[in-house]
Amino acid sequence: MTRIPTKFASRTICSALTIAVAGLLVVFQPVTALAAPPDPATQSLFNQSCASCHGKNGAATPVGKSLNAPDLGSAAVQSKPDAQLRQIMSDGKNNMPPFKSSLSEAQIGSLVAYIRTFSKQQK
Repeated sequence: MTRIPTKFASRTICSALTIAVAGLLVVFQPVTALAAPPDPATQSLFNQSCASCHGKNGAATPVGKSLNAPDLGSAAVQSKPDAQLRQIMSDGKNNMPPFKSSLSEAQIGSLVAYIRTFSKQQK
């Protein structure tokens, strides 16, 4: 059996640990650091079209709560695919009115992206 000299073995272990720690730091880096700041036009659109029920931070307002509007940062909303969120905004659902006649597809798509930012906020 070939023996690795102690100084090379400790260097190998140290290098492996350094790589492992660096990898963990990358994996557990908060997503908020990578997220782009919200587009002011989309934020304004959200405030005009959605905030009366969903609140400016995505949490339901008293009016929204009375209509059973969900918290947009909740796992129940955030786990839905983008296509499903677009459809809900376009066609409406339960007490939520449809927005397909007042918002373009591009606006609805930007609102879906904006809603995704609510999962990253501390409430």
